Amino acid sequence: MSDIWRGLWVLMAGVSLSACSALGSFGGETFILEGGLPADFSLKAQAEYDVADACNGRSQSKTFKKDYESAPHQYRFKIPVNYRSGLCEMQLAKVKLTINGHYGEKEWQQTYDNGGLVIVDRLSDGAPTFQADGAFTKRAKCTWTFQISKLYLEISKQLSCSGAGAYLVRENLPDKVVRLGFELSSKEHPYLNGYWLETSTGWKPCTGRWGTRFEELCTEPPQFRTFRMNERECTVYPNCTE
Repeated sequence: MSDIWRGLWVLMAGVSLSACSALGSFGGETFILEGGLPADFSLKAQAEYDVADACNGRSQSKTFKKDYESAPHQYRFKIPVNYRSGLCEMQLAKVKLTINGHYGEKEWQQTYDNGGLVIVDRLSDGAPTFQADGAFTKRAKCTWTFQISKLYLEISKQLSCSGAGAYLVRENLPDKVVRLGFELSSKEHPYLNGYWLETSTGWKPCTGRWGTRFEELCTEPPQFRTFRMNERECTVYPNCTE
């Protein structure tokens, strides 16, 4: 190949690569999602996008994560509101949130709850919206509930987070800040109502007609059973012993 043809081939290849790059995904408008997480919590945000024009494309998603930390910590995600992917205009439809909590050192001692941001064209009357400073602020309240695990026969917990989401107007979202903080209640309660009795020393699990290895509906007078927690035999939660 002569030097002239070699140079021409390199030039054409460069143009071709530039064209391919231009058809790839590139940025558009964005907003910030940020807030605080309790100790031993992590957060995953999955932004989901629909095709906004007549392009024959598919829905896409982008994932943002904040890992566990042993102390209260902050998260901050810069999320596209729209962007181009090839010939397609992609438009944010929703942001799914997975709130993860770790309550012990064992691998199974973790659980999660869900939340999310739903992107709409308009809000219902009276719905909260962005403040004058361009921020939307909300706080989710999370609570641990406990029970005797049917698999491990120890105390296991479920996580419940109320208020972990919002409706946001699409056209108002670019360059805005959504502050969604997570607060963990210091008070826990049983996963099953009526299966534990609260006493002056803490919660005690009931046993009853069947005498199973798990908690049962409390009877009158109540009968109690022991349970295991962190390799110990316990009679009361959360202090283990009375």
